[in-house]
Amino acid sequence: MNHSFKWQGRQDGEGDAHLRLHQVINTSHQASFAFIGFSSDEGVKRNHGRLGAADAPDMIRAQLANLPVHQPVTIIDLGTVLCDNAELEIAQAELAHQVERSLNSDMKPIVLGGGHEVAFGSFSGLFQYIQNNHLNKKIGIINFDAHFDLREAEQVTSGTPFLNAAKLSQQFHQEFNYMCIGVAKHSNTKILFDTAERLNCNYIYDYELKLQNVENLILRINNFIKKVDYLYITVDLDVFNASIAPGVSAPAVKGIDLSIFDPLLEAIKKTGKIKVFDVAECNPRFDLDNRTAKLAAYIIFNYIFD
Repeated sequence: MNHSFKWQGRQDGEGDAHLRLHQVINTSHQASFAFIGFSSDEGVKRNHGRLGAADAPDMIRAQLANLPVHQPVTIIDLGTVLCDNAELEIAQAELAHQVERSLNSDMKPIVLGGGHEVAFGSFSGLFQYIQNNHLNKKIGIINFDAHFDLREAEQVTSGTPFLNAAKLSQQFHQEFNYMCIGVAKHSNTKILFDTAERLNCNYIYDYELKLQNVENLILRINNFIKKVDYLYITVDLDVFNASIAPGVSAPAVKGIDLSIFDPLLEAIKKTGKIKVFDVAECNPRFDLDNRTAKLAAYIIFNYIFD
């Protein structure tokens, strides 16, 4: 684990009303949330995407540092998992270990990616935790993403994490419960739709994500959540329009808007079932004015605080 990031930022005065996130990080041995960085774009490289996502964890931390603290919160930063020498599978296993370790300590891990290969590491950590502690509990995955990421490939990539998760589930005779929100028809081949159907996946197209449909969308999402006990939520930032998320590996021509994302995330939070949360595909190399890193920090802020 790499611990080189220094939490620092603006200080406006004394007292809790002036607090910013950098002032509460690592101030308690036992915390409600744990930040874990995942510095990798090896999966993106294998998937022939544009590189740069490995630099994301610290850029997201930098945007988080000055955000205000509106209610008491305890957060520990466990550092960053590095993908060295293109050994992605080893990095994913280390991330899984860190996620499971956090859950065993009653902390909710928030993983800062990194390419979307982060998802298999995050899921594996929750899966291991369930296998070792709550064998009868069911996991649900909700992926906000323009892509299914259900590719068949000879090795893991940023395009395979949920097929990898499906195979891991099947190996242990566990149900695979997956919902992808924001699917772009023009960004997924027919075989990916066929795979989604074969695995009984739930999905919502990007064009369905309109504010006037929010009640129906929340109903569909809640019907999925009712079937599971714990949730792993992953937000691939390429689900958003490129105007607010230019710094991603695959910018979205259409994408979705925060006006619909926010109420959906809030509804999912209200179920109380989220155990693991991550953001993926932030690519600082192609970002503009840190828009995408700021978006990642904004999403994490809204997840942490009511």
